[in-house]
Amino acid sequence: MPPETQPYLAATIERIRLLRDGVQAFPAMLELIAQAREEVLFENFIFAGDRTGRMFADALAAVARRGVAVHVLYDPVGMWMVKGGSIAGVLRREGVQARPFRPLSPLAPWTLWRLRHRDHRKTLTVDSTNCVVGGLCISDNWSPPSQGGQGWRDTALQVRGAVAPQVREAFWNMWRDGGVDATRGRLPALAGALPPSAWVLCDRPGAERVEHAYAWLARHAGRCLDIADAYLVMPRPVVAELRAAARRGVRGRILTPHHNNHAVAAAAARALYQPLLDAGIELHEWRGSMLHAKTAVMDGRISLVGSSNLDPLSM
Repeated sequence: MPPETQPYLAATIERIRLLRDGVQAFPAMLELIAQAREEVLFENFIFAGDRTGRMFADALAAVARRGVAVHVLYDPVGMWMVKGGSIAGVLRREGVQARPFRPLSPLAPWTLWRLRHRDHRKTLTVDSTNCVVGGLCISDNWSPPSQGGQGWRDTALQVRGAVAPQVREAFWNMWRDGGVDATRGRLPALAGALPPSAWVLCDRPGAERVEHAYAWLARHAGRCLDIADAYLVMPRPVVAELRAAARRGVRGRILTPHHNNHAVAAAAARALYQPLLDAGIELHEWRGSMLHAKTAVMDGRISLVGSSNLDPLSM
């Protein structure tokens, strides 16, 4: 199905702020939580029980004690990947509604089918007016080294405006175990100038909306397309669109981590290098801290910032 027929809803933006790494994103998120009056919805693949996790747990507990409705959705598989375990027990003791997405149990073997379909989102919505979306999990891996963290390189957006209710709706759909998002609107044909607006891509298993969005960016690029991704194991349709764009003169640049926290993913990504290089696409490896960002910029006109990697699980 072409991307133009996929469900997206354009929304106006009142204010947008780019957040680079945990050093900017975490204080912005904590400030939004502290200012909440009615509701905080927090969704993340990893909510670790380390220093960073406890800092966020304290902030959520504080607003819950003054009557704000706080709901936290986390993924139990994500918790297996970090030190410190889950912070969920602490949250529940403080009056926060915290629950795992599609929990697994060795005592219930039928739950193992859920291993493939996980909740990889990282969103925060406050009072239906503000939201933060991006690639950062709640873990010391994203905290700056000055605070004892690993300082992973990542990107998020803080957005005020009509985007926030859409992210709120996406949260409640996942809270209800992956309910279907409403079908409203189309991505534009890009015949002319676009007004300042945003699209919320709420993916779910089988929809392949993020895959279509990356293919759409490559198909509509006229001058350049820059992509940063942690686990570059792209599906064939995206590879084909990127190669086609490069061959018609679009400058394609892809940034991946040199030191990857998943060695298998790194090896699989490098197997894709040659066909991309053969088409004229530039490949660069970031030699700083672990690059975890999932971003794209097309012609300086459209940016994508999210939590979906360019790999089969995310696509």
